Amino acid sequence: MNTLNSLTQEKLSRLISVSRFKTPATTWIRGAKILQIYTGELRELNVVLFEDRIAYVGEKEPLTDANTQVLDAEGFTLVPGYIEPHAHSFQIYNPLTLSEFALAHGTTTMLHDNLTFFLHLQQQEMEGLFEALQNMPIKNYWWARLDPQVNQTEMMMRFTPERVKRTLQHPAVLQAGELTYWKELIDGDDSMISRMREARQAGKRIETHNPGASVETLNAVAAAGATGCHESINAEEVMRRVRLGYYTTLRHSSIRPDLADLIKDLLTAGCRFWDRMMLTTDGSPPFFHASGFTDECIRIAIEAGLDPVLAYRMASLNPAVYYGLDQELGGISPGRVADIVFLEDLRNPTPVKVMANGRIVAEDRTLTTDFPRVEWNRFGMGPSSMMNPVVQPEWFEVSPPEGKVPVIELMNAVITRNRPESLPIINGKVKLADLPGYMYVSLLHRKGEWITAGVIKGFGELDALASTYSLSGDLVILGRDPVQMAQAANHILTNGGGICLYEKGELRYDLPLPLLGTMSSLDMNTLIEETTRFFTLMKASGYLFNDPIYSLLFLSATHLPKVRLTSQGVINVSDGKILLPARLLK
Repeated sequence: MNTLNSLTQEKLSRLISVSRFKTPATTWIRGAKILQIYTGELRELNVVLFEDRIAYVGEKEPLTDANTQVLDAEGFTLVPGYIEPHAHSFQIYNPLTLSEFALAHGTTTMLHDNLTFFLHLQQQEMEGLFEALQNMPIKNYWWARLDPQVNQTEMMMRFTPERVKRTLQHPAVLQAGELTYWKELIDGDDSMISRMREARQAGKRIETHNPGASVETLNAVAAAGATGCHESINAEEVMRRVRLGYYTTLRHSSIRPDLADLIKDLLTAGCRFWDRMMLTTDGSPPFFHASGFTDECIRIAIEAGLDPVLAYRMASLNPAVYYGLDQELGGISPGRVADIVFLEDLRNPTPVKVMANGRIVAEDRTLTTDFPRVEWNRFGMGPSSMMNPVVQPEWFEVSPPEGKVPVIELMNAVITRNRPESLPIINGKVKLADLPGYMYVSLLHRKGEWITAGVIKGFGELDALASTYSLSGDLVILGRDPVQMAQAANHILTNGGGICLYEKGELRYDLPLPLLGTMSSLDMNTLIEETTRFFTLMKASGYLFNDPIYSLLFLSATHLPKVRLTSQGVINVSDGKILLPARLLK
């Protein structure tokens, strides 16, 4: 349970009494080395608890009685529970299954993105979900999005002033962002300025999304109120942000697995001040977490040469300070909640035991406590409301304008470009039968009102792939065989959401996503296996990059360059030009 707000006057009085050796401790951890995160010292000390709080850290032994639990921690090193400040908890997993996995790996507090829930749930349903996830061994907090990442009118309409304000004022919401409509903001868009002002008035941190931004852009966004950014791609970009007062979250993620390089380059540059830096996995899909979660980020930082004490601060104290939680979290010190990770060695951040709220909740990466189940349907999180399975092969036909065909070329897992090419045209339709490396690609409105069809290169060669996992909430369908593409689309529509592959008329892969079409109810270990198999199949088909799941997600994301699938058609994001128009189906 999230116990930060449960400190009654009576409980505080007894906590003080335990700290003064007048009342017996409820738990005594003895014999361990304690990382005193504020000074970097390692000392063998007693850690004394009253219920879920730390009452005393020092050399004296506490007052005990028959009810005192004594934990002999000789041979262990104790560090504060890890904090994940930037979780997209709807990336195939769901907030519950991700939280369970994270806690088993030492992460005792998480900040979750609310985007999918804000877009697809009613306000009362989303707030009910927030509250249901408070009653967990892990502490779950939230961001409040200020923009939808997708330039669609129906999504923008969700961001009413009243709803944005109400979300920002929810006690579980600690941050606004991540801000992807930053250009509209600094160009003077009144609605974005109003939302930023609301976030500032609510006293929330504001995270932005500014990859490759110049000093001038970062100045303007900081002037508007941004306090953090997780988009640095090299050491100079990290320092550029820190110099301007940003907190900078360094990521090790499936699409940017460059934490080691960032750390090495910062060390080479002589960086001495790390107190405004944090670590994140940035919503990586399940297969990427086979080797861990925040613990893996800490390991990479240490192996790249960072002082272990600094690595642990970046994963605990720094985010606690950033979010104003350091009176409660981020250290093994009196008054704080007893979120403690038991390690074999400081250089191995994967825990042997995890304590959350004063109780051992995991051992050897396995939970020893049950999480309360979440009744997803209570919060509107059943299957996504979608069209009937009546998709036809001819819907995927591409009728280009005269001249070259605008091909969407995948440059990496998420960045695309427009590559005009002379492709075979028969009866006004593009034919790809004899062209290796090309596929048809479509974004199909989830209610069947329109379809945008184009050609993509770099995603491999498949007979058919269909997915409801997309940023816009619509169906993404790719392939070389329109008949099987229709078959795949109808399959996931029948199942209420999912990702599937068809090859030679057979279903080769099928992952149901029954929660809003983007999330599975399977546990993380099972999802790691399932998504690893999907990745393997995609690589075998010729997919060139490191994350096909994010590639699917971002084909409809208008906050990224350069060419995207939208409700208007295939669009060049930089100038808004429609390269291939959408077609109405109704």
